[in-house]
Amino acid sequence: MKIKKNYTKEEILSGIKCGFEFEFYSSLDVFKTARELASVLKKRVVVPLSLSSMGEPKPLYHSPVTPTDTIFKLEPDYSGGKKMCELVTGPMKYAEARNVMIKVFEWIRSNGYTNERCSIHVNMSIDGNVIPTLYNIQNISIPKFILSFDENVVFDKFPKRKDSVYARSIRSIRPNRVLFYSPTLDEFSRSTLTLPATEKYFGVNFLKAEKGYLEYRYLGGADYEKKAKAILDIIDYFAIHLYNTLNFEGFTEKEKDAFRKMLDLDKEMYEGFVKYEAFAKIFPDIKVTVDLKDDPQVLQAVWGVIREKLYDLIITGKMRKGEFNYDTDNGMFQLKNSKLKDCNLSDFEFIKCEVEGIINRSWFFDCKVKNSRISESHFMKGNTVDFSKVNESELHIGNVLNDCFIENKSMLINCEVNRGVIRNGEVGKLAKISKETMMVEVIEPTESPGSYKGDKKKKK
Repeated sequence: MKIKKNYTKEEILSGIKCGFEFEFYSSLDVFKTARELASVLKKRVVVPLSLSSMGEPKPLYHSPVTPTDTIFKLEPDYSGGKKMCELVTGPMKYAEARNVMIKVFEWIRSNGYTNERCSIHVNMSIDGNVIPTLYNIQNISIPKFILSFDENVVFDKFPKRKDSVYARSIRSIRPNRVLFYSPTLDEFSRSTLTLPATEKYFGVNFLKAEKGYLEYRYLGGADYEKKAKAILDIIDYFAIHLYNTLNFEGFTEKEKDAFRKMLDLDKEMYEGFVKYEAFAKIFPDIKVTVDLKDDPQVLQAVWGVIREKLYDLIITGKMRKGEFNYDTDNGMFQLKNSKLKDCNLSDFEFIKCEVEGIINRSWFFDCKVKNSRISESHFMKGNTVDFSKVNESELHIGNVLNDCFIENKSMLINCEVNRGVIRNGEVGKLAKISKETMMVEVIEPTESPGSYKGDKKKKK
């Protein structure tokens, strides 16, 4: 089919296919919820099952069942506690998808509710037989998509989603750290620029592109079912923007300017990573030591080892002040008295820091952590963690987690937990769990001391 210029909005939408993932709380059990939704939507809604340890059937979490346009699936979604459900549809033509969304919203308003833990994901593709494009989604230009995408279209209507740990901003193109210079868009390749396309927890999940669609994760929050008009308008924006991106014929001047502003770095700053002497002049508020000593000769000798870690802290984590130390005895990088925003780091010791981002295999002492995802780490003492996902991490007494999602199959939980969800794990006798905390598959102490606050029923 010949590619026509200047399709109307209606013509573009006629070629769009949409699927949804609705997270919500139901006043009914999962089986009754499925039956009622099936009746309302005129679709088959299945509840995938597995066998429990007692040989009894139970609803399956994250099943491999693939929905279609006629068969949807309903599953428990433990990210919001035991009572959260997730309805997953298959891809449908735009007009049908629109009607399904409206009916689901009406059902939730009458039979359930949503809170800040709930989201609605939109899976979108374009039928090339209806609306042909120069490129398909599998070879979409991600830089073009990012530079032309206006996140304020979402955040103006859903401002609380701006800091979601599950839908991070895609506006984060940056130079590859091994180059230490700022390339132009014409020089773009995966070896020169790092894009937000390596994991799913961005506002747009580009990992789905290889399957022929994109997953938009921006939408959700409390009472999203009452915002049908705003969500439909945003979905229309997603569709038109996707169509325009797939007809990529070059970067506009506006996009080139957005790229320059996104980097927000000058040549002098990059020169600071070539030699320690230059770094010390360009970043006077960042103290760098090796084994707590600031001998310039020693620092230059190990500069090749530590400069990439500093690059991650400064370029990705936006650090401008702090104390950085390389402990050669254990090969550990240490950071003290610093603030990090939107970082992506592994193998650090953080001491008296304020941290936001993705952290793996690290240690925390007297830190404030928020809007983060932490995995395989150690909260030693004096830490406060807010609105974060914590996975397989040591949670010792003396730490406080507020409004977090905890998934700790192999690590004991001995800290204070206020609200949020404990997906799984064993609660220690020194833990303090608030009554508002939702617990799913949790082993609690058989004899709880007075300091333990929570449901004393033991769960297996």
